[in-house]
Amino acid sequence: MDGERERENEVLKKALIRSAEGDRQAFSRVYELTAPRLSAIVMGIVCCEETTNDVLQRAYLSIWQNAGKYDAQRANPFTWMLVIMRNRAIDALRARARFHATEELDEGVEDDGLRPEASARFEQVGRLLTEMIGNLPANMEAAIMLQVVHGYTCREIGDQLNQSPHTVKSWIRRGLERMRNEMPYATSAAAI
Repeated sequence: MDGERERENEVLKKALIRSAEGDRQAFSRVYELTAPRLSAIVMGIVCCEETTNDVLQRAYLSIWQNAGKYDAQRANPFTWMLVIMRNRAIDALRARARFHATEELDEGVEDDGLRPEASARFEQVGRLLTEMIGNLPANMEAAIMLQVVHGYTCREIGDQLNQSPHTVKSWIRRGLERMRNEMPYATSAAAI
């Protein structure tokens, strides 16, 4: 199975490199090889078919325009694309949350939300963790996000990223260790 993954990654890498040179057929091959898995991942994030299609369209356009920036030494091609897709999906969620409005107020609904100061602390911790995760290599970032945010097992993540579950487990462990070591204790203590 690892040999098959390596062959798939090699085909995807070559197609992505040819896409950077403007080869539309190569980009069609990139799409063929990745669309089903990336679509499932994006749908898991946004939970809406229309938004998923919009995210896929915008993300693939970004991949086409930025294919020349892909660095095979830093990440496998699927992981690189996954990070772009995930970022676009999160942007879509944020935009949807910003513009979600209700038609009327219901005075009978109890306010069980966090107090403003607690909410601010959680938001600060969230920003800190998002920044720290964003500073990790793409493979570690993708593996941690798929496990922590979406609850995938190492085996499922390995299937998504074309890696063995042991490699995924190692990425997650090293990524979390790196985050723990780089945690600005004064900032995190103040946020909590």
